[in-house]
Amino acid sequence: MIIMILGMHRSGTSTISGVLHMNGVVMGTYQNFWPRPLNQNPKGFYENYDFRKINDHLLNNSGYHVESFLPNIPNIQQIDSLSRKMKLVIEKSNSTYQNWGWKDPRTCLTAIHWADAIDALGLQKKLKIIFMARKASSVSRSLNKRNNLPINQGLELWESYTKRAISFMEDNSYPTYHCSFEDLLRSPVQVCDSLFNFLGKDWDSEIVEKFIDPSISTSENGNVIEYSDNVAALEKKIYSHINDHS
Repeated sequence: MIIMILGMHRSGTSTISGVLHMNGVVMGTYQNFWPRPLNQNPKGFYENYDFRKINDHLLNNSGYHVESFLPNIPNIQQIDSLSRKMKLVIEKSNSTYQNWGWKDPRTCLTAIHWADAIDALGLQKKLKIIFMARKASSVSRSLNKRNNLPINQGLELWESYTKRAISFMEDNSYPTYHCSFEDLLRSPVQVCDSLFNFLGKDWDSEIVEKFIDPSISTSENGNVIEYSDNVAALEKKIYSHINDHS
């Protein structure tokens, strides 16, 4: 089984990756997990840097730098050299682990290229998608706190990443599980029971209860943030998918 995790920055992708990793879905190794735990993610990012490096190269070659936090993101173009590198890292993981995956918010922008590489290797039937959502207001507050990003820019960035991820999922038929960070923190055992049933894999509820700390999220609280019509409609759309899994 191959798990591709999609989700905007600050949307709980690190948390769900940690849950998967500690329940036998290998998300990387100590050697390639980067960055190491920081104050913003004290339990770790569970981000395989081998995949992140390729994503960074894809974005840079298309004229986009993630740390600019600009919401106007170009279409990400593939090049042959990076396609070969994608296949190599996929083959390496797939030959080493029975159940594995990767997490990097940038994959919202590059998912089609990873899926193409997986398809080219004849592994498409192994691929499953987990989409992690979080309210646009919470994401924008978190980005404001972490990166001093203006609230409106955070909302626009949330919209750009989320639209790309949704477009990829709608254009493909890979089995997909929709999950919200809010539900995961509020009811971790219930959500993980549903998630691992989707994955067809055993899991340990004690590990989940010890790992997930509801207090890590403080960005739900704050001044009311007004949405544009586009952001409001997109948020409503993704949370309707999540409710379908409830």
